[in-house]
Amino acid sequence: MPEAFSSQTVVDRREAPGRAGGRQRRRLQALYKLAAEVASLRDLQRVLDTALRHCLSLTESQFGFIGLNTADGSAMDVAAIQGFDAMPEFYQRFHLIPLRPNIFARAVLENRPVRSSDAAIDPARVGQPSGHPPVRTFLGVPLRLRGRVAGMIGVANRPSEYSAEDQDLLTAYASHVAIAIQNARLYEELKAAKSDLEEQVAARTSELAEAKEALAQKAAQLQMLLIETVNVQERERERIAHDMHDGVNQLIIGAMLEVKAARERLRSGEREPVERALSQIRSVLGQVDGELKRLIFDLRPPTLDALGLADSITRYAERFLISTGTDCAVRVSGPTRRLPPHVEIGVYRVMQEALNNVALHSGARRVQLSLDFSDGLVQLVVTDDGRGFDVKAGRNGQHLGLLGMRERAERLDGELRIDSNPGVGTCVTLRVPAAPGASV
Repeated sequence: MPEAFSSQTVVDRREAPGRAGGRQRRRLQALYKLAAEVASLRDLQRVLDTALRHCLSLTESQFGFIGLNTADGSAMDVAAIQGFDAMPEFYQRFHLIPLRPNIFARAVLENRPVRSSDAAIDPARVGQPSGHPPVRTFLGVPLRLRGRVAGMIGVANRPSEYSAEDQDLLTAYASHVAIAIQNARLYEELKAAKSDLEEQVAARTSELAEAKEALAQKAAQLQMLLIETVNVQERERERIAHDMHDGVNQLIIGAMLEVKAARERLRSGEREPVERALSQIRSVLGQVDGELKRLIFDLRPPTLDALGLADSITRYAERFLISTGTDCAVRVSGPTRRLPPHVEIGVYRVMQEALNNVALHSGARRVQLSLDFSDGLVQLVVTDDGRGFDVKAGRNGQHLGLLGMRERAERLDGELRIDSNPGVGTCVTLRVPAAPGASV
């Protein structure tokens, strides 16, 4: 009990006006201090508990409660209770007070203070739960938040009847409590909003950090791919030059020597050797033609422009079988049709790289190529029964061939999926729109 009431006794209604006035001033001063204390609190439960303790002290009551209306307005939830030790089961069972006409709910339903000199015989009494202490004198005042009744403060069992002065004092205090409740709720909402905002900022910061890391990794992979592309181009130029020198160039030199020999024999009138020389020249030129066609086919298969994707993949599979000895079967499904040139060459290059990986790394005995045409979509699947590999390592840039396939799929607005594990083979699946916006 606050100092102002530590030794105070109940004032007789017949006491001298001077004594009554001094008591009123002390109570008003205590009211001011208590209101200031409650207003300084930010935790809602502390506001309720502190306010109720002061209400009991101000009105010299035995016990009391603060009830807050539920969201649907059908009941009051007893948010704070003091003055008797109820079992936890009691509170769990009876903490909701239905808002129906009775001595306790009238303060809320009628939005006015309610006093009773003896609740036990009050006409509005409807009984009380088992285990609740007897209620004799009672005073209840509404709690008003933003112009509406949001609950009430109820105090009971003052040694004498509650007076109009007690009612005015508790009503005045209730207005301060209502403001403190509203401030505490706003503070809790602000804390929740701040916490939510901090979580969102942290999540966004984490996303940005991950995006930055992914972008840096992507840039590093692209740099590696660019370097490897330049190296591949140089190796391809070197191979073509080597093939031209060792193949086509030597054949042309051989043909020139045969022409020279035929000319000399023609001057000497030897007809039969001339015929043999011309036949040899034709053979050599045929080899030159074949070698040039092979080189051209490696650079860009003529069948792709002439026959389309399905036939070009079928012919490449036949050459793959001949060059590697690995069985390579092709299955084409759906209505085959010509696709935009950049789509056909993009799918073809992914197929080439997939088979190149099979030949170099897998040790497979059999490869299955599936090419499926559907409305607006083309799907290529390359499956082998080889030794497989760690796909995660491939994603980290250790296999530049796989990175190149992924980049080509992205440029086709498509999707590349690689399924593999050591010892179980590999399946490469490419899905691309039949006419994506990007070009290769």
